[in-house]
Amino acid sequence: MTRAGHRSGGFTYLEVMLAAVVLAGTMASMGYALANSSDLADQQRIAAQGRYLLQDGVAWLRLLARVDATDATGFGMEAGESTVADVDDVDDLRGLVETGPLDRAGVAAGNDWQRSWSVVSANLTTPTTDAANGSTPLLRIGITISYQGRVVTGDTLLLSRTP
Repeated sequence: MTRAGHRSGGFTYLEVMLAAVVLAGTMASMGYALANSSDLADQQRIAAQGRYLLQDGVAWLRLLARVDATDATGFGMEAGESTVADVDDVDDLRGLVETGPLDRAGVAAGNDWQRSWSVVSANLTTPTTDAANGSTPLLRIGITISYQGRVVTGDTLLLSRTP
């Protein structure tokens, strides 16, 4: 027999519901944190791959001749050149868009990736101003790296167009 005014040792319905709400909130927060960290890891992976493709493009650019040996006055791909494999001098990169670009080791990045090139002659006194193609010895080369149509990174370089 229980004495009057003495409570039994269990939890009330309200205490159980409050504990369930706190537990559900904690679990939802943990799930959100895990999903958010996964998204962040994906973004970091994409940014790292973009930086790699940019640096690989810069390395390729530095290996290319500044002027075509067969046509020193031409600008852009010369007759008979139409693909990435035909690029033999810097101005051949003008307007080139590589889908699934290959790095210098020949490894493809995948079709979600694009490396786009722009090459223009730059004004000698104001390099950010375009000059007529081939009219100055200064080239401004832009490289843009995109993943699934979204720009990830890019850079602009100035090179002297000398043999």
